[in-house]
Amino acid sequence: MNRTALHSALREIRAHFSNLRVLGAMLVVAVVLALAGPFGTSDSMTLGARFAYWAAIVASSYGLAFSVSLLISHAFGLGRRITAVWARVLVFGAIAGVPVTLAVTLVNVIAYGRLPGDVLTLWAQCTLIGLCVMTMLEILDASIRQAAAEAPPAPAMPAQDAPAAPPAIVARLPHPQRGRLVSMSVADHYVEVTTEKGRGLVLIRLGDAMKEAGDVPGLQIHRSHWVALDAVRRLVRVDGKPMLELTDGRRLPVSRSHVDAVRAAGFN
Repeated sequence: MNRTALHSALREIRAHFSNLRVLGAMLVVAVVLALAGPFGTSDSMTLGARFAYWAAIVASSYGLAFSVSLLISHAFGLGRRITAVWARVLVFGAIAGVPVTLAVTLVNVIAYGRLPGDVLTLWAQCTLIGLCVMTMLEILDASIRQAAAEAPPAPAMPAQDAPAAPPAIVARLPHPQRGRLVSMSVADHYVEVTTEKGRGLVLIRLGDAMKEAGDVPGLQIHRSHWVALDAVRRLVRVDGKPMLELTDGRRLPVSRSHVDAVRAAGFN
C-alpha cells in the first residue's frame, strides 16, 4: 500500500470510530451479550466480568474486522471495484474472519488462560461475525445517508444579516476546515472533501457529494475525483497519462471518458 492510500485509510478508520452511532452500537451489543451470557459465560463469570469480556470481544472483533478490511480495500481498490452491496458484504466479511479469529483467541487466552479447543469451528464462527460486521456497516452507511437527505434545512436568516452559505458538502465538515471547495475524492464508503482550509472525510457517495457542491463550478474528471474549476492550474501529462494540477500542488488523474469534458472546460 502506498503512503497516500495508507494515510487515507487511517483517516477513515479514525473518523469511523469517532462516530457516536458506531460507538453506541458496539456498547449495546456488548450489554446484550453480557446480559444473555452465551457460550457458557453466564455460568463461569459474574455480570461485571461478562460485560468486560464481551466488551473486549466486540471492540477487538469489530475494530479489527473494519480496520483490516478497509486497509485491504485501500491497498487493492476493492471498495471501488465491488459495487454490489451483497458482494461487498461477502468479500470483506470473509477477509475479516481471520483477524476476528485472532482477536477472539487472544481475549479467551487472557480470560480463561487457554486456547480455544476447535480452531476451525472458531474460525467459521468468526467469519460469520465478520459478515455481520460488514452488514452492519452497510446498514449504518445507508441510514446516515438517508438521515442526511431527510434533514430539514436550517432556518433562513434575514437577507441583510445572512452570510454567504457554504455548499452543503462543505457544511458537513468541522468549522476549522470549512472554506472554498477545492476537490472531492472517493475513499471507499467516504468522500475526502478538500477545501482551502483543510480536508475531512464525509460518509457519502461521490454522486451525492457532487449534488451537494451546489453552484460551485466544477467538473468530474474521474470516477473517483471531482475538482472545482477555479482550483485547477493546468492539464499535465505524467508518464503519458493526463492529470490536472491543482492550485495546492496536487495532481489528480483524468480518465479517458472525462478527457473531452476537461478540454471543453478550457484545459488543454
